[in-house]
Amino acid sequence: ELAALYATADIGWVSPLKDGMNLVAKEYVACQGGQGGVLVLSEFAGASQELAEAIRVNPFDADRSADAIHRALTMPAEDRATREAALLRRVRRHDAAAWATTFLEALRAAAARQPGHRPVGPPPRRELIDAAAAARSRLLYLDYDGTLVHIAPRPEEARPTDRALEVLTALAADPANHVVVLSGRRRADLDEWLGGIHGLWLVAEHGGLVREPGCEWHPLQPGADVAWKDRVRPSLEAAVDRASGSFVEEKELGLAWHYRLADPEFGPRVAGELLALLDRQLAGTDLVAVSGRKVVEVRYGWANKGNAGMAIRATVDASGFELAIGDDRTDEDLFERLPASAWTLHVGPGTTAARFGVPGPDEAIALLAQLAAGCGPNQSSVVRAHSTRASRPSIPECRAPIRAASASNRSSATSPRRRAR
Repeated sequence: ELAALYATADIGWVSPLKDGMNLVAKEYVACQGGQGGVLVLSEFAGASQELAEAIRVNPFDADRSADAIHRALTMPAEDRATREAALLRRVRRHDAAAWATTFLEALRAAAARQPGHRPVGPPPRRELIDAAAAARSRLLYLDYDGTLVHIAPRPEEARPTDRALEVLTALAADPANHVVVLSGRRRADLDEWLGGIHGLWLVAEHGGLVREPGCEWHPLQPGADVAWKDRVRPSLEAAVDRASGSFVEEKELGLAWHYRLADPEFGPRVAGELLALLDRQLAGTDLVAVSGRKVVEVRYGWANKGNAGMAIRATVDASGFELAIGDDRTDEDLFERLPASAWTLHVGPGTTAARFGVPGPDEAIALLAQLAAGCGPNQSSVVRAHSTRASRPSIPECRAPIRAASASNRSSATSPRRRAR
């Protein structure tokens, strides 16, 4: 009888004052079965964040609750059908079995975290600067977002500051330095923001694309097919439907779902469910689903900073001094691959495979400025303009494109969940 009532009702009004898990709202949606019923749901119900197409109300506000009922009764049939269809798809997709699978996947992921990751303290700065100054050659691996610039709500807003550009220019102007910026950004972004700095290596899409100083962009591994995007994109778009404020970013070799602007509690929950879904969807392929700072990315397993860093390391003199700085899980691939003698720094709180840490991007930039001042050709302070470009010798003729080692490719593509730790 209750199911029949749910099926014939034009409106499902569920208005608890406080609730943890509310299945009545989902029962109403399931019984409607596409008939276009409108769900009016208390914002205090546990299901309210998931059922975004419902009309959410504060049950303590009688006037606005009445307005919501009137809106539901007078809503055009097309809008009613669109809302109810979206709700029905979500209820059918996220059933008890899906919840159990997600829960068990989270447990397995927690158990699989490497025990070597730990909180770290600040580096001995004087010792670091002295080691760099004594080296005949230096190889610097620098992350972009969260390391050279602060994290921004939207990707296009994280432009480099004048100070960051000054420091990068000074470092790249020293012939003894090989400066590499490894980012998850598209190559168009890196070209626009950093492409004018002479002598700078650029790595886009976490290692998928590489640009040697003075040369053209090329993929770390040739022959990458992107036809897979059409199969995976619907899963990311479904996450957008669930989490208001999230969006999908299209990259040349990958796709990214950003949820920094989504609800701070519901966004990570959707991200965990999306990772579990993608792991099943990508099983047996060369693709991996990777969790970053408020982002879930799908890309090739070989497109990671560890592979890119090792490929660059094999082409330049890295025997003197190596420094790697990064802030999130994608940088751990590089930290784990570098020798124990390398100076590895994690930016921000959290556990890491890096040897040392700094609180944030401001401190990272300050350290790099000190490095530039202490190791430059005349060991003077960092320049305040980009005139240092002219002082660096011309870049040698471009070599054959660097490639990731085949053994590394295989090891990087075998475990999507390890990459998403």
